[in-house]
Amino acid sequence: MNIFNRIFTLLLVLVCSFPLLIANDETPGAAQQKPIALTNAKLYTITQGIIQNGTIVFDKGKITAVGQNIQIPADAQIINCDGKFVYPGFIAPVSTIGLVEIEAVRSTRDVSESGIYNPNAKAEVAYNPDSEIIPTVRSNGVLLANVVPDGGVISGRASLMMLDGWTREDIALKPVTGLAVQFPRFSVFTAPYIRQSADEQRKENSKRLQDLTDYFEQARMYSEAAKNGLTDNQKDIRLEAMRAVFEENLPVLFDASEEKQIRAVIQFAQKFNLKAIIVGGTDALQCSDVLREANIPVILQKVHSVPRRDEQGYDTPYTLPAQLAAAGVKFALSDGGSWQQRNLPFEAGTAMAFGLSENDALRALTLTPAEILGVAGTVGSLDVGKDATLFVSKGNALDGLTNSLEFAYIQGRSVSLSSKQTKLAKKYRTRYEQK
Repeated sequence: MNIFNRIFTLLLVLVCSFPLLIANDETPGAAQQKPIALTNAKLYTITQGIIQNGTIVFDKGKITAVGQNIQIPADAQIINCDGKFVYPGFIAPVSTIGLVEIEAVRSTRDVSESGIYNPNAKAEVAYNPDSEIIPTVRSNGVLLANVVPDGGVISGRASLMMLDGWTREDIALKPVTGLAVQFPRFSVFTAPYIRQSADEQRKENSKRLQDLTDYFEQARMYSEAAKNGLTDNQKDIRLEAMRAVFEENLPVLFDASEEKQIRAVIQFAQKFNLKAIIVGGTDALQCSDVLREANIPVILQKVHSVPRRDEQGYDTPYTLPAQLAAAGVKFALSDGGSWQQRNLPFEAGTAMAFGLSENDALRALTLTPAEILGVAGTVGSLDVGKDATLFVSKGNALDGLTNSLEFAYIQGRSVSLSSKQTKLAKKYRTRYEQK
């Protein structure tokens, strides 16, 4: 073997083994073996208010009883949660968890496919259950994540994943939750690095919108033709993936933040009779009337951000959730990216500090995203018959100073709360203890 072949082989081994070097070593939880009763807890049920000194019982992954003076099964494991808080698992409704490990390293990013239109791409297929980011995110109470592809114009299909498990088959709570679309912008940019003139940018924006419209027109016609039967050689893998949008009312997650964008999305959705969801929603308040009338929910991203415009107050992003709640717009809270989702509870806490009620803040992390994603019958609140996907915190989970998980369960499975960060903290605390 010559020197070049040896170098090539070495590089190949390093590239192939790189994902293993950054994989987490937390063992997924085992299936629930007997009933578990959490007693004397402050239960945030979401649907039934707060139950003081309450008990919640779950068995075989499902909640079997919630309330006070609950009869506990004789064989149950009883955990005294006196002074502690129990919440349904928080949901990150838009994330790239499991698709991105280190953003600066190309080989660890599998968030987008080549090309402009990729409705056939599915996040569930690319999801990495061994990501180091997963234990970090769930340690703050985020137990479910809607993983959404990025890139191109039609990025692919999102998947709702439980943040624990061995394979995607047992991790995917809902393999397909919606189609991700990057809706064309209408803004004109004037930064020094922008080479196109204002008119050229407007023409480009109009062309992108027309191209997207034409693609949906083509997909709708394909759907109609497919209903009447297509031979195998007439089938198109991408247009086949679009059929669910027209035939099964599959939601479309439109990435749109500007007012003009949001209004254009509403018109676009009405034109094609789509079940639309706005992702981003920075200017959603300016469109609150039409959003409410059209019954289109908003997934607000990045409460912890700076204002988009110079004339806006510093607290514009912080007060937006409370203003949308007052305007009657249905919304959920999210952050961008992957590891950033660990701060999701605290973004809700910031929104509370700027006018959002505690109930609305918790709902925006639990039941509302569950409703938007079509899984409210399974998760999102502490109700009998729903999945035992919940956690116990020593303090208020929306407060960065008191959020401290003691137990977490996903479908009744006890989930590890250890992570790379907790191990490093223990290691370096030991150093000073040894001194």
